[in-house]
Amino acid sequence: MNMTSEFQSVINTRYPSPILSKIWSPDNRIRTMRQLWIYLALEQQALGITTITKEAIQELIDHRDMIDYDKIQYYESRFNHDIIAHIHAYGDLCPNAKKIIHLGATSNYINDNTDSILIKDSIAIISKKTELLLRSLTQKSMEYAKIPTIAYTHLQPAQLITIGRRFAMWSEDILMDVCNLENIRIPFRGIKGTVGTEDTLLKLFKGDSTKCNLLNDRLAEIYGFKTRIAVCGQTYSRKYDVEIIHVLSTLCQSIYKIMNDLRLLSGKMEVYEYFGKEQVGSSAMPYKKNPITCEKVCSLCRYVMNQEQNMSQTYINQWLERTLDDSSIKRIIYPECFLLTEYILDTSILVITHLLFNMEHIELQVKNHMVNVISEEIILKGVEMGYCRLDIHEKLRTILTLTNHSSYEHLLSDSTIAEIITRHHISFDPIDYIGRSIQQCEMVQKHVE
Repeated sequence: MNMTSEFQSVINTRYPSPILSKIWSPDNRIRTMRQLWIYLALEQQALGITTITKEAIQELIDHRDMIDYDKIQYYESRFNHDIIAHIHAYGDLCPNAKKIIHLGATSNYINDNTDSILIKDSIAIISKKTELLLRSLTQKSMEYAKIPTIAYTHLQPAQLITIGRRFAMWSEDILMDVCNLENIRIPFRGIKGTVGTEDTLLKLFKGDSTKCNLLNDRLAEIYGFKTRIAVCGQTYSRKYDVEIIHVLSTLCQSIYKIMNDLRLLSGKMEVYEYFGKEQVGSSAMPYKKNPITCEKVCSLCRYVMNQEQNMSQTYINQWLERTLDDSSIKRIIYPECFLLTEYILDTSILVITHLLFNMEHIELQVKNHMVNVISEEIILKGVEMGYCRLDIHEKLRTILTLTNHSSYEHLLSDSTIAEIITRHHISFDPIDYIGRSIQQCEMVQKHVE
């Protein structure tokens, strides 16, 4: 591990994001920016702008990937403007094209469309990995669909479900996230001019608004956008950013819920993360097997979730047609949230795939709890026999809360309860009290398929 005297972000180092780190890399961003200039020139030429020559366009294509970061930094320190710096650095490589780079465009033709392209590509990756998490959950759901376990309300033992049924419950939440990711709106901004009126573009095309539409349509089509923004200010509305970060936030909320539940079950000695042979749970307590991966995922989820408020504040502070207090925070929020979400998904899939179940302990807990579980059956059968539901409920409540270790004998000590149990042969088999857990697991699997 290389140590340095300067701070390095733990994002993509300690928490690696193998795919999205490349999408949000400086190289890819600059290549995307330059490709936007290339397509702009190509489509403008095709629509009759004669000042744009084939030689100029070829020059732009040939030098797209030649990135000189020192020169870009020099120009930005000189002009204090990022896009102007990139235009100069690219123009130095393309002397014949320099005069037509960025023709009819504003900075947000580059910044906004680049963001939209990177966001669209990132959402596609997040969607695929969310589907993988969903399949991991449903696989576990079906694998353990028939194994009874205690369900908890108020973190207190309640009735029975199956281990798989709990995974099915989690799957339902992730299925909502899959749908949200599929339906998120990511329109293409296109080229709109300084305040969104397309005035410069209209003048460039000698007042032909049809060509303005054609140019925007073609650019959107090139990048695979299904829709494009019709009306905006200098930037696309930052409300789209709110929606996108909201989708990442809600996904992380779902994952947090799952990981937090696993932490609780680990504390009840029912479920454990995979623990490596040489893994250390505590520097002081050598016997500890802490759910540190689930804890880590919860921590990172909180970070992504909390950025939703930052993006909302950015949207509401976009005064009139545009202010510049959005760009700095967007440069941080988008890559960090996307990279962390990829890591969160990858790590969660590994956690789910390699979970360990303490089956002996689960079975023992279920067995010890059966005296409570059968109470609902006793109430139902008692009502069939003509007893008042409230009376039976009170009898059971009195018996089962007298001690922390109520037994079958305690139930039989009440003649009415004993009569109900005996006459109806009340089952003591856990499988008779899991309700539709198995069918519900199958229902979720069909939804996923």
